[in-house]
Amino acid sequence: MKTNRVIWWGLVVVWCGLIYYFTESPLFTGEQTAQWIRYGLNYFGIETNRSVSDSLFSWNFIVRKWAHMTVFGAFAFFAWKAAGSYRVAWLLTLFCAMFDEWHQSFQPKRTALFSDVIIDMIGATIVLWIVWKTNKRA
Repeated sequence: MKTNRVIWWGLVVVWCGLIYYFTESPLFTGEQTAQWIRYGLNYFGIETNRSVSDSLFSWNFIVRKWAHMTVFGAFAFFAWKAAGSYRVAWLLTLFCAMFDEWHQSFQPKRTALFSDVIIDMIGATIVLWIVWKTNKRA
């Protein structure tokens, strides 16, 4: 059991490192994501009326916010498995989300948004709720 906790804490640390890398890397800016989306839509011949740019509910907005929810939802799951507590997992995720936005404020072509912390925490809350509901049934 103790070995499992060590592995889960290791995943928490590795995931923090990946989040740090995503924030640090120019490959994951909004501009770069928009280029990837344009390429993918063109490659698959998908025509759409939805904008690819950074406007509200553009493809770029949807992909980036979905990524925030997914990445921090996974982080919350790893933190829950490591800590064995929903509250601790949620608070660790909140700390990581706030640190990520603070770190992002120092990166060129990046902006720190409080709304991203909210979106991160929505992803974490959804994942932890699913885990709680699943465990409640068992």
